[in-house]
Amino acid sequence: MQYLLSFTFMLMAATVCFSQSGESAYIDRLAVGTSIYVITNRVVDSSQINPYFLNRVKSDPSLTFLQVIYHGNDSLEIVPMDSTRFISGIRGKYDDWLLFVHGDSKTFRQAVMRGFDIQELHNVNVIVFSWPSKDPEISGIKNFKNSRQNVIRSNGHFTSVICIMRSFRQLNPAFQSGARLSMFIHSLGNYYLENLVIQTKSLCGPPAVFDNLVLNAAAVNQEHHNEWVGQLRFQDRIYIISNVSDFNLKGVRIFTKDGKQLGEKIKPPLTETAIYVNFTKAVGFRFPTGTTHTYFIGKVPDTSINIRLFYHDIIHGLEPDLKDARMFKARSDGLGHDIIF
Repeated sequence: MQYLLSFTFMLMAATVCFSQSGESAYIDRLAVGTSIYVITNRVVDSSQINPYFLNRVKSDPSLTFLQVIYHGNDSLEIVPMDSTRFISGIRGKYDDWLLFVHGDSKTFRQAVMRGFDIQELHNVNVIVFSWPSKDPEISGIKNFKNSRQNVIRSNGHFTSVICIMRSFRQLNPAFQSGARLSMFIHSLGNYYLENLVIQTKSLCGPPAVFDNLVLNAAAVNQEHHNEWVGQLRFQDRIYIISNVSDFNLKGVRIFTKDGKQLGEKIKPPLTETAIYVNFTKAVGFRFPTGTTHTYFIGKVPDTSINIRLFYHDIIHGLEPDLKDARMFKARSDGLGHDIIF
């Protein structure tokens, strides 16, 4: 493996490049020099020749701020930043922004590449919150349970990320000129929201931090979700997206003591403040099975203009027209809307 630079990674003081493998649906479309921003609470092993992020939550409340730049041929440059430089960097762009929180079983690199995919397909500036969710020594449901504990351990870090986004919104004049900021949380990442309500007595109130808060394929129990989702107050709109044939979420239910997952099956009572969009008829069960769980990038949005436009709008902080019969159909059971493929 050929490295662009080879020296000890000194956090906050150096820029390091290293070679990466694909892990991207749109790697061939990424332009050299494209960048995203990353906030992580992973432990950094500075003894390694190149930056290496461990699957452990930092024991102190600090966060690590990074800019990641794509250099072609799967090569990524990681630029450590302090918080002041980080805020200055993201204030320099005046378009819409998305905070992306990934799900389970993602290495640092995989989380970063997923951020690049979202930015490329949906044309939005991306900030990735990369948290420890992939232990190389365990797999499957054991890794899932370990990741869930990591969420609990890092509630303070997630709260700090929300506060940073609040400051970003307040300090950036772009948001007074029409730019929007949303948060997209996928799969087990949604446990951060549930745990936030459980552990935090005082949640952010108005004015809103996010235009849209998207709970995508949420790997949290469906039962009683209305009780904690209804307490979220830092957004204008909440979208809850589900697919009853989600293969990954069925696995969570089968191999743990958890019940139906929020991203799998919607049952009343619902949250009055949330908008429920069901992908069962549009996506359902298909191969590869991963597409039943991750359908905001890749084959599904590439072949369905309705799905691609829906995700584009909610990621950009817009409000899709649910009365548009070309894209949506109100469900006869009253449980939100089906999206039309």
